[in-house]
Amino acid sequence: KNYPRIKTVVNKVGTITNEFRVPKFEILAGDNDMVTEVKQYKAKFKLDYSLVYWNSRLEHEHMRLVSLFQAGETICDMFAGIGPFAIPAAQKGCLIYANDLNPDSIRFLKINAEINKVNDCIFTYYMDARKFMSQLMTVLPNASDDCSRESKSEAESRNIEGGSSEKIDPLVSPAKRSAECCQKETPGSLSTKRGTNKRMSGPVPSVKPWEHVDHVVMNLPASALEFLDAFKGLICRKYWKGLLPWIHCYCFIRSSETEEFIISVAESRLNAKIHDPVFHRVRDVAPNKAMFCLSFRLPEEACLDEEAIVS
Repeated sequence: KNYPRIKTVVNKVGTITNEFRVPKFEILAGDNDMVTEVKQYKAKFKLDYSLVYWNSRLEHEHMRLVSLFQAGETICDMFAGIGPFAIPAAQKGCLIYANDLNPDSIRFLKINAEINKVNDCIFTYYMDARKFMSQLMTVLPNASDDCSRESKSEAESRNIEGGSSEKIDPLVSPAKRSAECCQKETPGSLSTKRGTNKRMSGPVPSVKPWEHVDHVVMNLPASALEFLDAFKGLICRKYWKGLLPWIHCYCFIRSSETEEFIISVAESRLNAKIHDPVFHRVRDVAPNKAMFCLSFRLPEEACLDEEAIVS
């Protein structure tokens, strides 16, 4: 009566233990339907609470991190979810490589990219985060922006709705493609009659990911530190252009732990020393546990000095 748009009332039960970190809910009243739409600043997100993770309490943190990105930068989102970082970053004019292990998260990320009219600059993947970074940074032989050319090393993206697989070239900037080519090949693109994006601002970069990435987002606080080993020997300086990327790694810190301890864990995974780390306290999640974002520039020691093995 007082809130006619409220269709379902739910209660979170138990702790998150499943592979995709999706919480369990019990329906207290209303429809047995967990699909909803939420808004954060200028973005809209459609999701199914029974299939994907979402926490509206992180809205300020999403905007804080995206505020560090500049139009024209390239962003890798290793645990992208339904796009709380990817969508607003794309709206800002960034090129996004977004990955998640949960296929439902990627399905809703594609939907949200279309809703917000930024699907032409978001490339989506669903696979293990280490494999994602490895494939993204693999140097292709005689790589070309010509979307008519194909390589044996081109990534395979699964059409989740249709259940089919198709070969795509995730390394060609969408800005370089025709609309028809984008809709056919780009994993983050969805067919649309609305044409080009109207909510993007700034230029879309055309640099390839093995040549330059500006930021890597690791939003999986329960285990993101463990995935830092994905950067060991990942980047070859021979092909890299400019500064190494900023790594934004989310983690939990208990009251008995120190920032120095977290740094030591991160350095052991990287097998390199971290210089000038920056900790940002996101929020308290329990009386003796807080969520932090550890930001640092990827150390030179983590790069390959020798030639990369070209596929």
